[in-house]
Amino acid sequence: MKYVSFSLCLAIAVLLLATCYAGPDESTPVDAKKIRGVWSIETMDTGTVQNRKTIVPKAFMIFITEKHYSAIRDLAEKSSTANSKAADAGTYEFDGKNLVVHHMASAFPALGSMTFKCSMEGDNILILEPQYHLMKMPGMEGMKPSADGKMGYGDMAVKYRFKRLE
Repeated sequence: MKYVSFSLCLAIAVLLLATCYAGPDESTPVDAKKIRGVWSIETMDTGTVQNRKTIVPKAFMIFITEKHYSAIRDLAEKSSTANSKAADAGTYEFDGKNLVVHHMASAFPALGSMTFKCSMEGDNILILEPQYHLMKMPGMEGMKPSADGKMGYGDMAVKYRFKRLE
């Protein structure tokens, strides 16, 4: 009986630890109101599985209101003297899992849309993962990552991690 009680307590402890340390549940939709706000980049993961790395960009802020967004960024590494600046603004759609931004004004040569898988850690960490296969840029359909994870500007971003500023 002693061993059964010990085994049961151990199993419960393991389940509790697994629950506490598990990342965000990607099957649970995010409340649309929670993504609204002012966000600043913490880290950006780039590359493919074989050459993945995490960098800290110089700057990236995204502002999300009820129906509109705007973003301004310099994705060069903080320690770099290079510049990789861009900005865009427009409307967005959000279904609880995917954020689709529709560019109305953009530094890109063509307007279109970009889809991001969206999740959160608590209320103050926003995670966006670009879905390049869903990107729509009229006249630039060939602008996709290469097999080695490169884009025209360098390594492709695969995950952005933002913190809430307000």
